[in-house]
Amino acid sequence: MRSKSYFCDLLLLSVVSIWGFNFAIIKTVYAEINPLAFNALRFLISSLTMVVLLKLRGDSFHVAVEDRKSVFWLALLSNTVYQFLFVIGLANTKAGNAGLLMALTPVFAYLVGVFGRRERFSQSVLAGILLSLTGVSAIILAGSSQVSFGQTWKGDVLMMGAAFCWGWYTGASAGLLSKYGALRLTVLTMVLGTVVLVPLSIPAVIRQNWTVVSMRAWGGFLFSALLAIVYSYFVWAYALSRIGVARTAIFSNITPIIALLGGWMLLGEIPTLIQVIGIFCVLTGVFIVRSYKPPAVALPESNA
Repeated sequence: MRSKSYFCDLLLLSVVSIWGFNFAIIKTVYAEINPLAFNALRFLISSLTMVVLLKLRGDSFHVAVEDRKSVFWLALLSNTVYQFLFVIGLANTKAGNAGLLMALTPVFAYLVGVFGRRERFSQSVLAGILLSLTGVSAIILAGSSQVSFGQTWKGDVLMMGAAFCWGWYTGASAGLLSKYGALRLTVLTMVLGTVVLVPLSIPAVIRQNWTVVSMRAWGGFLFSALLAIVYSYFVWAYALSRIGVARTAIFSNITPIIALLGGWMLLGEIPTLIQVIGIFCVLTGVFIVRSYKPPAVALPESNA
């Protein structure tokens, strides 16, 4: 059984902090760059960066014949379908709706892990996930100006689909991570997903007037490409290989807390009592899931 790695916790906290600010940053960039054009260029830059990092390590792109189909479908789901659902969904709903619906990710990831026999079913873990989800709901619903179901239902449905895709990727990738390592599998799925995503986005890229994009928007683009994708994807995969599906996925529910604190510090938006209670529920749920013993079904240690 693997001992706890609080180093993973710190890395995951840095990731959810980046993701917490990324919602607002992306919405700002959308004012100047078409969502599909933005995502195509973002993934192209991210993929090239990842390939360079893999080459610097001296790793290869070889995938065993028996794993090629699994890697391809995982790439298609996590870096093509997910991204189309996420960027179009975010463009057609409010940031609060998006944060609330993406909080379903740990539920989907845990269920996929259980059915795929990567996780042992535990009432305690499930209770912790649901408590955390309740806290997320309280945080976002209390900020009513950022949540409005009904008129945004199309974007909401797309965001729910995105949460399912990322949950499936999180739950289904654990076995491949143990074989190929965090860095290698992340690059493989990223590149394969980008190969499919970019051609589908070419019309939007051509229509985009790139000469009018401001430096501020380019800064947001680089933040989203290099930090929200390259750095965060590597950390996410590394954590999956070290602490398991449920205990990694649960950290995504801290993202709304970061968004709330950012609004407090940068915009003077003081949290309500309900939101403070929600924060307590989220952190308690994370603690329950992270502390559960035995955690996940042990996976072989990765060399990544």
